[in-house]
Amino acid sequence: MKKSKFQFINPYLKEAAFKRNPNFIPDDTEFVMQNSFHIHVRRIGKENRANVELELETNKKADDAQFQMHVRVASDFKWDDLDDDTVEKLLNYNAPALLLSYMRPIVANLTNASNLPVYNLPFVNFKAE
Repeated sequence: MKKSKFQFINPYLKEAAFKRNPNFIPDDTEFVMQNSFHIHVRRIGKENRANVELELETNKKADDAQFQMHVRVASDFKWDDLDDDTVEKLLNYNAPALLLSYMRPIVANLTNASNLPVYNLPFVNFKAE
């Protein structure tokens, strides 16, 4: 295997908030989560580097939801010898997909610490958004 020309550096949790709805009454109905993802890309000078943040807001506008959550993870990305079009695609699609894999256990741990069922983030097609 050949090492990719696109690499990431130490993904980290930037922000996390979890608020359980005290009025939520669980029943046998499966609750549909309302996830909203936001991608923030910030180039670092003229270097081949950028910081990418993936932000999740869950149930932001659902007053009857079992909980609301806000999580933000980030990482610096670097690349060598790639054209601008490829870099833009990697930063806007591949980088968020990678960050989602770091966000998933954070979300599961937050919900596991509550007295609600564990919520596992589904796969997301960032290209479709």
